[in-house]
Amino acid sequence: MPAIRLSELIFSLPEKVVLPAADPLVSGIALDSRKIQPGFLFVACPGASTDGHRFIPDGIRRGASAVVGSQPISGLAVPYIQVTDSRRALAYLAAGLHGFPARRMTMLGVTGTDGKTTTSNLIFQILQAAGLRAGMISTVNAVIGDEVLDTGFHVTTPDAPDIQNYLEKMVSAGLTHAVIETTSPGLEQDRVAACDFDIGIVTNITHEHINDHGSLDAYRAAKARLFTSLEHTPAKSFHPPRAAVLNMDDWSYDYLLPQTKAPV
Repeated sequence: MPAIRLSELIFSLPEKVVLPAADPLVSGIALDSRKIQPGFLFVACPGASTDGHRFIPDGIRRGASAVVGSQPISGLAVPYIQVTDSRRALAYLAAGLHGFPARRMTMLGVTGTDGKTTTSNLIFQILQAAGLRAGMISTVNAVIGDEVLDTGFHVTTPDAPDIQNYLEKMVSAGLTHAVIETTSPGLEQDRVAACDFDIGIVTNITHEHINDHGSLDAYRAAKARLFTSLEHTPAKSFHPPRAAVLNMDDWSYDYLLPQTKAPV
């Protein structure tokens, strides 16, 4: 992945920001200061237990060429860009760094409380059986051609830089379709914000993970983000189908139906 100028990368953002005077090269991106290498962009994100803005000095010590965050900060030794939402910015900056790979494939997102991994694997196998060159990112692994990569925690969607890295590998391998298992934290925390989904699929919504979101309303709203995002996917030159696949046998149907403008 070649390095690009910070000013060029900033155009990936869905919002206008103030450009710093300095314009360093950016060779990578990370939200964990321990993963910063010289030339990387450090994106400081607030978390449940700690705030990434606390680790900006550590990121700079490790060689960050610039920093993005959501708090007003001045006096840093490297350029600083303030954004409205640094987690959302992270997804778009990572996508921009990798050349927006999702815009070169048909993207399918699978969400729900139960059966996401199984359904993602079934769809992946169906696409391959139909003769399509498909890849998959699940909470278990990423499948890219003959390569199978461990995605880490096995409980949630990988962070945006990892997802965009996998998607770029898929494009480079000549794949045309990607299936992504999208957990509610992955949706709520904008890890898949720049995945430009064409088709959204839901299995069901139960009360199982309400504690992670504080309420049933917040939980189902996180799931709905997959379907509201479909109308914001930019047009792709190969005109992939657009659809929301809902479960009429589940109570989530009546809630999700008005949330999407895509064919159901």
